[in-house]
Amino acid sequence: MKVLKKKRLWLLLLYPLTFLISALAKRSVFFAEEVFAKRIYKVHSIVVSALTGWIPFSVAEFIVVVGPVVCLVLLIRFIVHMGKDKENRFARCLLGMINVACVAAVILFVYVIGCGVNYHRVSIADYRGITVRDSSKEELYGLCTELAEQAYELREELTEYEDEDGVLRLPVSNRELGKMTRDAYKNLSEELPVLKGFYPAPKCITSSKVFSAMEITGVFTCWTMEANVNVDVTDYYRAYIMGHELAHLHGFMREDEANYLAYLACMASEEPLVRYSGTMLALVYCGNALAGQDMELYGELWGKYHEGMVRDFADNSAYWEQYKDTVISETADKVNDVYLKANEQEDGVKSYGRVVDLLLAEYRKNQKN
Repeated sequence: MKVLKKKRLWLLLLYPLTFLISALAKRSVFFAEEVFAKRIYKVHSIVVSALTGWIPFSVAEFIVVVGPVVCLVLLIRFIVHMGKDKENRFARCLLGMINVACVAAVILFVYVIGCGVNYHRVSIADYRGITVRDSSKEELYGLCTELAEQAYELREELTEYEDEDGVLRLPVSNRELGKMTRDAYKNLSEELPVLKGFYPAPKCITSSKVFSAMEITGVFTCWTMEANVNVDVTDYYRAYIMGHELAHLHGFMREDEANYLAYLACMASEEPLVRYSGTMLALVYCGNALAGQDMELYGELWGKYHEGMVRDFADNSAYWEQYKDTVISETADKVNDVYLKANEQEDGVKSYGRVVDLLLAEYRKNQKN
């Protein structure tokens, strides 16, 4: 049968290769880190992101919009040919299934080499030289106080960028902010060489409001190697989101580590706007953790906030309130939870908040120095 002589059948070999790579990564940290993350992924990510990086819009977003239309056209074309060529209907049907299987093989393979293996690599804590352990309430309060003081000082520098309601507004474009965040990673790579490598700035997606309706602030797409960012969110929030998605592009897929790297990168920036964003989001995570342990201490912490910080927090709360507990947001949250658990992040969406453990470890390290 001619169908079985198609060269594309070789693509089906990607299935066993994909499963082999996944199995090795799960069983060997050395393979996941030294063989794959530092070498294979590094080259792959830099090359692909360089190709997509010069395109001013998100290639992934374009594919999401155009892809379904293309699939529909191909499906209609397939049905039409099936109807006309009755004698070869079985062969055409078999070829159609082979084509779908080949496309699926490529998608799965690129996913695994683009991010799947990196869920099993060495923790960023090892590179940073910090130890994650259980912490006391006093340590958490000390960290929160330090972050609040940092945010206070930075907010003082940014009062000239307030609107008529006293809320911080970005004095630069989202694209410029993206370049600032990318440069912050260059600065951080001097301390953490594992982050070295040329990477483009994050992509600002045009369907940001749709992402907000799903309560999604950004998405890293491993097939196009793009850090896609929702730029409709509150102004002070954006640099941190960019830092989070760029952490994925640099090969760190666990959500708590991406949050931690976003904070470190923001703090390595020369721009007060970027440092403020990183400090504020770290304060949100740590403040929420403190509130869960001791509301009285959390009340004391709130008293240390700059008035501008309070206004910025209120503006952010008002923004997200409009999307809270909608069918779309709850569905997206459940899908993300399933995805994270499938990649061995047992806490699911709660894994984002585990950044507090890393920040506490960083805090203890700095206290000793």
